[in-house]
Amino acid sequence: MSSDMKVVSDYTLLDFSQIDGLEVFDYYGYLHDAVVWNCSRSEAGRDYLEDAYMHSRTEPDRAALKNIK
Repeated sequence: MSSDMKVVSDYTLLDFSQIDGLEVFDYYGYLHDAVVWNCSRSEAGRDYLEDAYMHSRTEPDRAALKNIK
């Protein structure tokens, strides 16, 4: 058992044998959603999610850049 399975179990309320039977894409989808859900429950987690989102951006925010003088 891994801690990731525990996170998915807490989020989905599935037991470990049910999680073991999930397709890999379903499992990682649940894991992603569970981590986001857990992080969104605290101020520090929300800050982390916002920072992670900003780091994943590949296009500049041109409107914000135009406002900088």
